[in-house]
Amino acid sequence: MGIVFKVILAFGIGLGAMVGVQHFWLSSIKQKLHTQQATLPKTEMKPLPKFDAVDMKKFHATMYPKLDPNIGKNAWRGTINQQINQSINAGRMVPQPRHFPGMPRY
Repeated sequence: MGIVFKVILAFGIGLGAMVGVQHFWLSSIKQKLHTQQATLPKTEMKPLPKFDAVDMKKFHATMYPKLDPNIGKNAWRGTINQQINQSINAGRMVPQPRHFPGMPRY
């Protein structure tokens, strides 16, 4: 019975402390907002820049470069090498058994 009472008391103290800290934090934020009289910043309207057709073609060329159709011609070699490297390195990724000094491994 004593342990149950202590658990309920500790839970109540923790809950009360958490509610108190949250209330204090919220009241301090509200106080800061009331004292500063938060307003939106003033923005200045600027005219849009004018675009030429030449500028748009340059923009399009940088955003969408031409693709070389021969780029994947020798890609199969790289894929095979990558698979070989992964299979070689797979043995290194296996965790080693634990070693305790003075205890033989079987």
